[in-house]
Amino acid sequence: MKHYLLEPLAPLVCRSGRPFGTQADADDINFPLPSAAAGLMRSQHLEAQGWILDAETENSTRGRLRDDQHHALQQLASKGPFLAQEDRDGNITVLVPKPADVLYLQERTTNKTNIHRLRPAPWPHDADGCDLPPGLLPVQLQNTVKGKPQPGPAYWPLEHSLRWQRGESLNFADLPAHTLPIETRTHVQIDRERDAAAEGRLYQTAAYDLQAARKNHHQGWEECAYRLLIQSEVDSNSPLVRLGGEGRLSRCRQIPPDPAFIPAADLADTINAARGLRLTLLTPAIFQHGWRPGWLDDTLHGTLPHTDIRVRLRACAIERWQPVSGWDMHHHRPKAMRKAVAAGAVYWLETLTPADHIAALAFSAISDDPQAQRDGFGIVSIAAWHTPNYS
Repeated sequence: MKHYLLEPLAPLVCRSGRPFGTQADADDINFPLPSAAAGLMRSQHLEAQGWILDAETENSTRGRLRDDQHHALQQLASKGPFLAQEDRDGNITVLVPKPADVLYLQERTTNKTNIHRLRPAPWPHDADGCDLPPGLLPVQLQNTVKGKPQPGPAYWPLEHSLRWQRGESLNFADLPAHTLPIETRTHVQIDRERDAAAEGRLYQTAAYDLQAARKNHHQGWEECAYRLLIQSEVDSNSPLVRLGGEGRLSRCRQIPPDPAFIPAADLADTINAARGLRLTLLTPAIFQHGWRPGWLDDTLHGTLPHTDIRVRLRACAIERWQPVSGWDMHHHRPKAMRKAVAAGAVYWLETLTPADHIAALAFSAISDDPQAQRDGFGIVSIAAWHTPNYS
């Protein structure tokens, strides 16, 4: 796949689906969905091929592609978008959502915020139990700590995320504080009879202003700027593209593939030695059974996508579900809303057969539907997990 780096030239409008209100905040917007990146790159291929939209009816100016052209576009796969940071020297750091097995705690004894790991572990023998599906272990703190949960970075450098997945410890102070700047705009409703603002009709909208990171402050220009990284099968040479609501412009350029997306050479060996693995979602995933992938049966056994490796799900850490919708450009109608497992979710799996071909799954999509996979939903990173001998 080719790698493209996007520099938004205006705030990105990525609505969360909530109604407009008199006040706007971070809940009104979502990070761009994988379907937005896939649609962007497919539109570039459409223009490069010179395909022309045919009118639906004699009385309609709206157009649509022929079914064969639409099918060909849908086969083009993309991955992303991933948040990225570019410094003055052109060095690019890929950022991914915080893993769901991370907890920021301010410890009472030191008043310092530290990173604590959640792990699968059985309930104590004197516990009453819970309503988890049979065979699924609860996820608990690795060590008993007295403290209060604290806010922290929502995005980690991909390198830090991979180190965490390998079992390494990280210091809270070493995590860069990545906060996406949000621009809020106030709008008014116009009274068409008077061509003036309607009484009391005010509302606000929010958008990601990634250009704000380039603005100067009292010490000079910022060292880094936010970008969006998209991997796609499309060959595009367009220097400007449109992304998000209102089709606002972004600069686009092709860059060399990031080596961070290459799986470790000893990945299969470490997983076979550990007899287990963990999957961490880098983009939202859409599964047939909500939180449970369709490639797992009711007993939590199944075969990993793109491989013949048999596994058993032992535990998972999942944040609140994320709504996924959009506009169907081919049929000119809204898409049905789907519930997605949010990026950052972690699945711990015990391997039942050798994981010799696990590299085929690394940084691939694990959503159930093949079209959702081509759209980039459910991109995962993989690491070995030492399966304890639980009964």
